[in-house]
Parts: sequence; structure tokens; C-alpha cells
Amino acid sequence: MIVPRHYENLKIVHENTMPRRAYYMPASHDMGPLVEDRFSSDRVTGLNGTWQFQYFKSIYDLQEKFYEQGYDGSKFNQVEVPGVWQKDGYDSHQYTNVRYPIPLDPPYVPQENPCGAYIKKFTYQRPEKASKAYLNFEGVDSCFYIWVNGTYVGYSQVSHATSEFDVTEVLEDGENTLAVLVLKWCDGTYLEDQDKFRMSGIFRDVYLLNRPEHVIYDYFTTTELREGQAVITVKARYQGQAVPAKLTLCDAEHKAVASQILKEDADTEYTHKAVIMVKEPKLWNPEQPYLYTLILETEEEVITDRIGIREICVKDAVLYVNGTAIKLKGVNRHDSDPVTGFVIGPEQMKKDLQMMCSGQAFL
Repeated sequence: MIVPRHYENLKIVHENTMPRRAYYMPASHDMGPLVEDRFSSDRVTGLNGTWQFQYFKSIYDLQEKFYEQGYDGSKFNQVEVPGVWQKDGYDSHQYTNVRYPIPLDPPYVPQENPCGAYIKKFTYQRPEKASKAYLNFEGVDSCFYIWVNGTYVGYSQVSHATSEFDVTEVLEDGENTLAVLVLKWCDGTYLEDQDKFRMSGIFRDVYLLNRPEHVIYDYFTTTELREGQAVITVKARYQGQAVPAKLTLCDAEHKAVASQILKEDADTEYTHKAVIMVKEPKLWNPEQPYLYTLILETEEEVITDRIGIREICVKDAVLYVNGTAIKLKGVNRHDSDPVTGFVIGPEQMKKDLQMMCSGQAFL
């Protein structure tokens, strides 16, 4: 076998991944929240599209080191990423409810473990003011190994979570080759067992983020209400050295209503903090989901986020939002489509939400 058996090792969930952080899409300047058009950020290189692909019924059938530089992938077929290989005619769909999809023998999985080998060639040019490069996979089922230009980068599992890798040292200006090996089963399969169809592959977006060496890496925002005004607390920590950062809060018309700077803080996890006061705030609620825009700006990077000002608490076993008692109703939902499988875009998400809100999902 050409890869180590991380997929049955309970001590290895990730190898060489970046620490977990808040989701955001950075840019060199304020480009808005970048919600539905996030790939328009000038710091993002999208790697979705047509990839070379070869399916193997067993990991042991994969004998060639397809990830090496100069490998001839002319025998490979082509698939679209994001995608699941069952929708491309490889392997078969599987549905189970209360039973595991594989024989119960944790942490081991069937020896005949199907896998898919992916190859993507792309052109890269290192930006002068954003020399660091991070490779992001937002969803891969069930686990995967990565190589860039023949060099092993890392391993990850936890299918529906983002895995981020620092690939600064292995990327080259000009043409690059990204190789990925995805396995159908891993020890995480036992934890991810749910009432759903089983599908495999790179089913969410893949992209590169270019960032400066010293940046805000993770942040956490809370809101609370005090005597007619809102208190927004932002805690943050840096990658590299701490650099000056200005925080600006804008209303829905993008007019600045308050600003503050990040200052050192004694928090054990977050090293910096800013507190923003908003007089007569417009509160978020389900009927009027008003959102403010938070801009975190350093000299060479801008992160733009959206914030709803609301206070949620539980008192005497009753849930309150902004002082109003509420009840929650919902349905068990998986990212799933009869045509695209796990691959779900904004329009499909909106359609699901509209069906749920109209009650159609309960019929």
C-alpha cells in the first residue's frame, strides 16, 4: 500500500493541518461580506472545476505513485469537483438507517476500501504582499491524503469540516500539480454514521488563500444588551506577530456607526480584544433579521463579517431572544440533492429553507 494507514489510527485525525479558526474570506481591501460571491476576493484562487480522476475498488489496487512529479495521468478520466463519485458512475449508492454501513469492528474498516485518485494542475503566482498560501478543502468524504508537486502535504478526516494546509513552501510560480487520494471508509465513519445516503469524494469547494505573514487568524464575537445600547465584544488571536488592527461597525446601509482598535488582553486563548458600544441598536430577530457589517482591517488585509445584535438566554427552562420567549421548530436536514448528492449550492440551500419555512418539508 502506498500510504500509511492513518485511516484506522485513532491517534491521527489530522496531519499537518492548520489550527481550527472562524470562517472568513480575506481580501486585500474591503470587498464586502463576500457571502455568495466569495471567490471574487483578490486573495482567493479557486480550484474547482475539471480534475483527472481514477477510481479503485480497493486501496490495494492502487499500485502507482500517481502523486509524483511527471506522472502520466493520461489514463485517468475526468470528473467535476465538487462532486461525489457515485454520481459519476463509480461505486454504488448505499443507504442504511440504524445499521452501520460497514461491519462493526472499530477502528478497523473493510480491507477492500474503495478509493479515488484525483489530480489537478493549476497556475499560481505568489502575490508580493501576501506571501503565505493556504490550501482549503471544505468537505471530503471520508478521509484524504494530499501532495503538491510530488511533496506530501498532509492528511485529514471529519468529512463535513474544513481542512486547511500551509502549502507556502511547496508551491511554485507557474504550473503546479495537486494530487489527492480519497478513501471511502475510515475510523471516523463510525462517528459519522447517520440516517442518510452514503457518498464519497471531494464534495465541497477547494481553494487557495493568499495571506500576509502576520494576520488576524481567529476571532470570536459576542453581543449583549445594556440599558438601551449594545455591547459588541470581539476577541482575536494572530498568526505570526500581532499587527495594528482597526475594527469598524457599519449599519445595513454601510454607514460607519462605531469603531475601535484591538488591544492586548489576558485571555488564555485569545490575545487581543475590542469592545464596541452601539447606541439605540437595531436588533436582529427572525422576522426582521437586521445585520451590521464588521470590518477587521490591518495594513495588508481586510476581513469583513456580518453581525446580528441579539441576546439569547435560558431562564426557568424557557428560551429567550431579546427578552421574548420563543419555541424552536425544525427538521433533520442533510446536504443532499437527488441529482448532485452532497454537492449543494446557494440556490439549493435557499430552496430547502423556503420549503421548510412554508411547511412543505413537513408534509
